Amino acid sequence: MDHRSRRLAALGTIPLALAVVIAGCSQSGEPTPGSNPSPGASAAIEANPAWSHVHNLLIEGENLLLGTHAGLWRQAPGTEAALVSEDRFDVMGLTGGPSRYLASGHPAPGQSAPARLGLIASTDGGRTWQTVSLSGEADFHRLATSGDLVLGVDSGSGGLLRSLDGGTTWTSLPSPAPYGLAINPADTTAVIATTRQGPVISSDSASTFTPLRDAPPLIDIVWTTTAVYGISTDGRLHRSANGGRTWESAGSVDATPQALAAEDDRVVVLAGGKVWESRDGGKSFTVRITGLPGGH
Repeated sequence: MDHRSRRLAALGTIPLALAVVIAGCSQSGEPTPGSNPSPGASAAIEANPAWSHVHNLLIEGENLLLGTHAGLWRQAPGTEAALVSEDRFDVMGLTGGPSRYLASGHPAPGQSAPARLGLIASTDGGRTWQTVSLSGEADFHRLATSGDLVLGVDSGSGGLLRSLDGGTTWTSLPSPAPYGLAINPADTTAVIATTRQGPVISSDSASTFTPLRDAPPLIDIVWTTTAVYGISTDGRLHRSANGGRTWESAGSVDATPQALAAEDDRVVVLAGGKVWESRDGGKSFTVRITGLPGGH
């Protein structure tokens, strides 16, 4: 997560075992998808078939960044998305902010690069990318950053790696096989992760974790300047205003979530071939993009 709290939790394919453990927790009488449309919402637009798959999302002001199987794309409200990256690489992990985006994944067809890109960075809004570290070694499907702290989950080992110098050097950490990652933008010692056993919390920048008591069964999580947002496999969004100590149920989307992003009180969710957007802290959602290819 950067200083503007753009932490992205890119979900990708949800492991069956995880989906079984974290069963949904919707409650009757609560907001339903598309009812009471989110204030300020624009008409939905059709997805670009060139994307093939969308792996992750980032909020960039009014724009939305989409990390896809065919590069990084930017979509302004109510308009067709435009390709941002010069290379149509497979953007499997994505985090950061306009001054420095971080990503990982696989090279574009014909691109001269290892199959595992390691950690790469862009300082020109996502147009060009340079290798930072672990080229040919790591493929991060989960990335989170705040300040000089970078956390990544390598898809090969499933292990958690930490960098304290912006991604240049790394340490492998003992961890409970994290799935989603969120860093407190105001205090990088505080980290919440989602696991098959439930959400866990750290007070030492992910060196150690303890169970997050009384938390809902979350599959992914985002920590913004205003709240912690988590989502469960049934598409139910949950919100905590006190760092995960207590939670309230918010709105929902109509399918199993595949990606979650948030900034302040704006929340976007990829689920069921659609990108859902909320501008009121998840109380209500409207469809921003529709017609996305299924699967990851």
